[in-house]
Amino acid sequence: MKIKKTLDRFLKKNRGIVGIEAAIVLISFVIIAAAFSFMVVNMGLFATQRGRDTIQQGISQVSSPLLLDGSIYLRASSGKVDAMVIPLKTIGTQYVSMMQNSTEVTLRVQNHTAIADVYEGINDTNPYTTQFDTLVDAVGNSTGAQLFIGNGNGDSALDYTEKGFLVFYYNGTDQAAQGEHIYVDIRPQNGAPLSVEIIVPPELTGGWLTVGS
Repeated sequence: MKIKKTLDRFLKKNRGIVGIEAAIVLISFVIIAAAFSFMVVNMGLFATQRGRDTIQQGISQVSSPLLLDGSIYLRASSGKVDAMVIPLKTIGTQYVSMMQNSTEVTLRVQNHTAIADVYEGINDTNPYTTQFDTLVDAVGNSTGAQLFIGNGNGDSALDYTEKGFLVFYYNGTDQAAQGEHIYVDIRPQNGAPLSVEIIVPPELTGGWLTVGS
């Protein structure tokens, strides 16, 4: 009897030890599975985020953040175009950096002029209270272009609440004659360039005229 009782107690103790070990192993598996699941979910979220960023970046690279905002103005002098004003606004973004060192404006006049970059940066003169002729004079005596921002806040970007006027001056042989094509590419720091093609009217009278709408 004593031997049987002793054996029974021993077996009960062994069953208790086996139960504790099994519980420890089960808890370990649960912890490992939870950690693995978290890693898988986290990697999935990371991959989704990177995919979304890549898509957004691709869209921004193939679309221009700039848009024509109205008619283009040409100034005729002695039968040729010696100045031009292109109105601009932003689209699909809060602002577009227009700093001189991050923006390029390429100019080509049919058959005789091709300049890789004529952009001279932002001019602080308010275009809403200034005549176009005065804005052109501010650009200088050499072929070039400056941006004047209406309702501006003084920074180096064109915000969605502002309107830009890109003012060109054409000097001497760079001036466009009647019927010639003027090509302009405005390339900001991010996004595709805004391409503009203007055909000089076959009849030019002195002063300012509008093309496009």
